Amino acid sequence: MKLLLVEDEPLLVETIQTRLTGQHYLVDIARDGEEATYALQEFAYDLILLDLGLPKRPGLAILEDLRKGEFSLNTAVPVLILTARNSWQERVEGLKKGADDYLGKPFQYEELLARIEALLRRQHAGNNHLSVANFVLNLETKQLSVGEQTYRLTLTEFRLAYVFLSHPDKVFSKEALLSRISDQHYDRESNVIEVYIRKLRKMMGKQAIETLRGLGYRFCGEKNAV
Repeated sequence: MKLLLVEDEPLLVETIQTRLTGQHYLVDIARDGEEATYALQEFAYDLILLDLGLPKRPGLAILEDLRKGEFSLNTAVPVLILTARNSWQERVEGLKKGADDYLGKPFQYEELLARIEALLRRQHAGNNHLSVANFVLNLETKQLSVGEQTYRLTLTEFRLAYVFLSHPDKVFSKEALLSRISDQHYDRESNVIEVYIRKLRKMMGKQAIETLRGLGYRFCGEKNAV
């Protein structure tokens, strides 16, 4: 899962990023409103952690633009507000503008993690798996089942499988896939996508992931179930 942390307090950024990375989340960082705007325009996320009191552009303005569809890759992504502005009026304003949850500073990391996990579960209607035809990806154990066969995935295999099963029949460019399985500092010249698509095809069948010359890749699970 890939998260965007929008926060300007250096120590808090370092702490949250380190602990979430330790839980196998990918975490991009935006330290002000302008960096957040750029990230939301360029990259797709599974969840946003958003401070309100940001330099250059306030968090509520970013949230409002997000829900208006200004960032097409992230219009419906869940938003968890993190802020020292903990009055009930601030909470109501944030929720009215489209936030999904609100956590006042200071907070315990365990509560932050629990809220993140709850929001991500809500995205999948409370299910702990993604299912397309006879392909089932368990989001907790990170195992892929193909018919009667079950495979334990590496973290990168899981991230790539998650992208494909979340968007069956959608065409992804190589760079789009790289951005979904790597943080914001990824190497655009890397061949990691080709390597891991080859690994997934060995588990899912060669026809499950289609190569579209000049365009990218598409998961065709329902059409090519093995």
